[in-house]
Amino acid sequence: MISTLLIILIILCIVIGTISKSNQHNYLKLPNKDLFSFDFTNCLRGIAILLIMVGHISGTMHTVAFSPIGGTGVALFLIISGYGLNESYKKNGLTRYWQKKVFRVLTPYFIVITILYLVKYEFVWWRYLLEVTGLYTSYWFIAYIVKWYIVYWLFSRFFQKYRSYLMFLAAIIMLFTLPDIEAEQSFSFLAGYLISEKKGSLKNINTRFEIRITVISFLIGTIFLCLKQLPYIRVYEGELIYNIIQVAIKLPYAMTIIALLAIFPKYIKSKFLILTGTISYELYLVHMPFYGYVNGNIWYAFVLLLSAYIIAYIFNILNKKIIKAIA
Repeated sequence: MISTLLIILIILCIVIGTISKSNQHNYLKLPNKDLFSFDFTNCLRGIAILLIMVGHISGTMHTVAFSPIGGTGVALFLIISGYGLNESYKKNGLTRYWQKKVFRVLTPYFIVITILYLVKYEFVWWRYLLEVTGLYTSYWFIAYIVKWYIVYWLFSRFFQKYRSYLMFLAAIIMLFTLPDIEAEQSFSFLAGYLISEKKGSLKNINTRFEIRITVISFLIGTIFLCLKQLPYIRVYEGELIYNIIQVAIKLPYAMTIIALLAIFPKYIKSKFLILTGTISYELYLVHMPFYGYVNGNIWYAFVLLLSAYIIAYIFNILNKKIIKAIA
């Protein structure tokens, strides 16, 4: 637990220490219409992947004290995805929908899986095909987000008028039918979509309302986190009631982070968060197969984080060139 706290403290110091001082005074007075701007969502991506990586590393250090932060990071990613996808639809409709998604999400994933099967795993064709198509993969988030891409496309293509109601129904079905790690995120993508649909109202949000959202969201998440610790709730782990409690922890905590970033927009100027958000997808792909090797050793944790950043940065540059070439 102390090792994880030290990692979090060092990351916070880096974030604070890399906040750009230029025009900071004026930046703090930007109107709320910039909420969910590119810089805002990019920094949210940075926060999300940091939560996920720290959550994974913490899990190797024989403590469950920080277990909610990984799922909170995933919820943030899904909220941003739902928001971004709907904003893209508003501007471009479904033009080149699958081409964009396949190139941006599945191409880097294909590269990583192929390299892993060449240098790390025993190469078995049927397992490789299952992995690379996302039908059976340790990168569960990839398979999960593709499910939402399919749902969104179907409802936008054929049932646009009733899309919001159908997406809510889809979230309910996912809650009831998917494995627990996916079920607990059933409403995160939907939340991002709804934020996009109500974007016009966000311009009228003031700081007092943001503080209220922060407090309420944090209290909801914390109440259900405490409820989750009760022995007679723990016995339902993996079942519907337990997954509902998980939803009520991860999504409110994600909304708390969004509201806090709106209240303290100076952190959007952190060069470290900007970099982390830019390479967040590559960081996710790169660190996943190796975080288990940390095995509770804080020095291994720092080696993993440093190596992941270097490789992800290079990978991000290569991905942009590959996607540009084949798009």
